[in-house]
Amino acid sequence: MQDLKRSKKRVMNQQMAQMQNKLNEDVNMIKEQEVKEELNRGCNSKPKHENHCNNSCNNSCNNQGNNNCHHGCGCNSNTEEFDCVCVCKKPNQECEPCEPEAKECIDNKAICGPECCNPITSPNFSPANSVPFAIEANRVFDTMAFQTFTDAVAPNGEALIFDFDVVEVNGPIPRSSQVNVTIDKVCLNYSGIVIDAGVTTLEDFDIQPLEPVVGKPCETNFEYAVCGEKNSECCKKGKGTSVVYKQRGLNVTVEDLVLELRGRCGCTTFVAFAYPAVRGMGGQIKRCCDVEFIYNTLSAPICLPSDGRAVTLRQDYQTNLTVDCIGKALLRFVDHDGCECYYDLCVPNGIDLILCLQLTVSTLINEQIVVLGSPNAIRPRIVDTFNKVCDFTTCPGTQDNNNNNNNKGCGCSR
Repeated sequence: MQDLKRSKKRVMNQQMAQMQNKLNEDVNMIKEQEVKEELNRGCNSKPKHENHCNNSCNNSCNNQGNNNCHHGCGCNSNTEEFDCVCVCKKPNQECEPCEPEAKECIDNKAICGPECCNPITSPNFSPANSVPFAIEANRVFDTMAFQTFTDAVAPNGEALIFDFDVVEVNGPIPRSSQVNVTIDKVCLNYSGIVIDAGVTTLEDFDIQPLEPVVGKPCETNFEYAVCGEKNSECCKKGKGTSVVYKQRGLNVTVEDLVLELRGRCGCTTFVAFAYPAVRGMGGQIKRCCDVEFIYNTLSAPICLPSDGRAVTLRQDYQTNLTVDCIGKALLRFVDHDGCECYYDLCVPNGIDLILCLQLTVSTLINEQIVVLGSPNAIRPRIVDTFNKVCDFTTCPGTQDNNNNNNNKGCGCSR
C-alpha cells in the first residue's frame, strides 16, 4: 500500500498543490450534504461516497485542462471517514498499474468444510464363506421408547419471553407506522444440551447408577446396575417378570441459546436476534443465557429376566430443538430527534420454543454368543495427503530425445 501511494505522488503535477484547497472545500460540502441525506433516509441507508468522489474528481481535472483522471474512495484509518483521492493525468499520459500482476493463479477449492458422506458398509457374504466368532456381549432383553415434548421455561421455572434486536435491514421500511412482516427462517444457535435424568426407579428392585466415562464430550446414555430377583412362577413358564419403570424430575438445559430470525417485508429483508429473557419487577426485561425443559413423570412396564440374573438398565436420549410456527410479526422504525434511530421487532403471540425428546429404555443381559462373520477385515480408505494438496499433473515434463518440450504451460520446473 505504501508503494502504491508513492506511485501516485510521482504522477501528481505541481498544479495539485494549488487546487488542493478547492478540492477540500468541495469534499467538505459533499460530506455535509450526505449527512443531511442520511438523517432523512434513516440509519441503515448507505451513502454513495464513490459517486460523489468520481464527480468531484472529474470536475477538478477538467478545470485543470486534463482529459482524464483516476480516482478512488477509501476509509481513513485515523478519522474512520471516507476520503477521496484524485490523481489527474495529462493527455496521452498512461496511468501506472494500481494492482499487482500475478504470474500464477490456482483454483480455489469449491468445498472446504464438512459435507455428506457414506458410512462403511461390509461386503455381502453367504454362510458358505463365513466363519463363526464366539463373543461376549449384551443382549437386549426388552426395550421401549418414550416420545414426548415440552415448552421451554427460564431458569428456576420462570415464564420465558424473548428480547429482540434487529441487526440488519436491506431495503426501505415505511416510517409512518409499524408494518406486518413475515418470518421465513429461524436459526437455532446454542453451545450445548445438558440432560439431567432425574430419579429413576424399578418397582421392588434396587438399582445403582453407573458412573459415566471420564472425558466423554456429551452424555446421552445413562446406565444402571439392577440386582436380579428370581420369580419361580414366571420362570417355570419361560417368561420374564414385568415391573413398573418410573422416571421423575427429567429436565434438559440448552446453554447459550440465541435465535436468528430471517424475514421480509415485500422486497425488503431483515435479520433479527431473539434472546431468551424474563420480565422482572416493573416490567423490566432481563436476558438469560440458558433455557430449561421440564418433563412430567415417565412411567411404563418393562420386562426383566425371571431367573434372577442381574441386568443393565440403559437410557438412550435423542433430542430435537425446534420452534413452533411464528405467525404475526411487526416491524417499525423508531426515530428520536432524527439521530438516535433503530428498528424494533415485535411478535405479539411470542415464540414457542419446543424440545422434542425420545427416550429409549432397554434391559440388557450379558451372554456368550456365537455369530457368523466375514473372514476378511474391513479395509480402510487410503488418504493420500500429498496428492490432495500437491497437483503435479499440470506441471511440464522434460524434453525428449527429439528436443520436443512437453511443457503444458503451468510454469513449474523440477
